[in-house]
Amino acid sequence: MPSPCRTLATSLLLLAALAAWPASAQIRRCTTDDGSHVYTDRECKDIGAIERAPRIEVAGQGGRIIRRDCSRNVQDLVFELTAAIDSKDVNRLAGIYHWPGTSSRNAYAIMGRLDAIVNRPLVDITPLQPPPPPSPVAPAPQPLAWQTVPHAAAAQNPNAPAPAAPVPEDELPDAVKAAATRQQHTRRAPTGLVVDQTVANRITPLQTVFSLRRHLDCWWVSL
Repeated sequence: MPSPCRTLATSLLLLAALAAWPASAQIRRCTTDDGSHVYTDRECKDIGAIERAPRIEVAGQGGRIIRRDCSRNVQDLVFELTAAIDSKDVNRLAGIYHWPGTSSRNAYAIMGRLDAIVNRPLVDITPLQPPPPPSPVAPAPQPLAWQTVPHAAAAQNPNAPAPAAPVPEDELPDAVKAAATRQQHTRRAPTGLVVDQTVANRITPLQTVFSLRRHLDCWWVSL
């Protein structure tokens, strides 16, 4: 079992690397001599560790690099988040956090929150769905043009057509109904992950909401 000093030192090394992480950086999962994992954008040997496995990068269409060592979908991200909390591994949770643009001061505060999250019992993780779109409505009917007809003229033309009745508001055009049906069956990506936990007494509920970020063809969490 890693000592508290070693865990603290590992976390500080992670913070030092992530505080200045540029948007184009790629993280590595390194293994220290005691078997624990550290995520960093530096070379593993620079922090006295070895790389967990060779990095696999495939060139996609147009020569774009596709990463294979991160969460490529939300399901993989939920798995990593669950495993990090179950194992109380703050470094593993930090490895799926979206750090680009985070200052050194904020990084220390975030690491404190992540450490508190992994040390609480996990109840469930559920995707946070976006709010439903507004229901489509029928276009407003065109205003009717009224014309005052003299009584004498009306009497001379009794067969004149009556003004058209307005369309009832509860009758939607077929195109609007079809759009509403498509929206009901369209599956939209979640916007966050809701982590339900309890405090140390395992009675008082506590909820944390992570935002989802898409970066470098991977999914990340953010507070």
